[in-house]
Amino acid sequence: MNSHEPNPNTEAPPRVDEPPRKSPWSTKAKVLRLLWAVVEVTLWRYSPTPAWGFRRFLLRCFGARVGRGVRVHPSVKVIIPWNIDLGQGVVVYERAILYALGTITVGERSEIGPLAHICAGTHDYTSPAFTLLREPISIGKDCLIGIAAFVTPSIILADGTVLEPRSAMYSNSEEGCVYIGNPAKPVSGASEHARAVPA
Repeated sequence: MNSHEPNPNTEAPPRVDEPPRKSPWSTKAKVLRLLWAVVEVTLWRYSPTPAWGFRRFLLRCFGARVGRGVRVHPSVKVIIPWNIDLGQGVVVYERAILYALGTITVGERSEIGPLAHICAGTHDYTSPAFTLLREPISIGKDCLIGIAAFVTPSIILADGTVLEPRSAMYSNSEEGCVYIGNPAKPVSGASEHARAVPA
């Protein structure tokens, strides 16, 4: 018998079927997500950059809690706006991602830099059904999330936290500390460090 031919006397391993995956979204949520997707690629994306108030209005129409003076750039990708709470004076810069499968809360005067990814959702890779996990993220007051930084689900950033550009935060932070690297580690007090994005 050719060594490359299957042996008919060898039993095939038992087939393990993946369990059926049920959508975690209700019909209402699916409709709202579709409506927001249409608004995001039209009214939101093509609104003039200085139209901060108009985009605050759009977010509020879809259930977001948005404080006074919030500035969100039109290139920002917003997933599930009704899970977002932005405190007074928050700034979200160009092409940042607010992936709010779970709630994302951002405290007053905090800034989220260009290309930063705030990811409040993941999947349970240990589950055959790959269960969706909607884990919240809380960002305190006066925080700075640097350019292309990443914040993972279920993270609490204390007031005054600075996350350096391209760093990735996998644990809760301490108040007023600067973090750098992947995974991010504390390096110094925020008051001693330059801001990573323009005001």
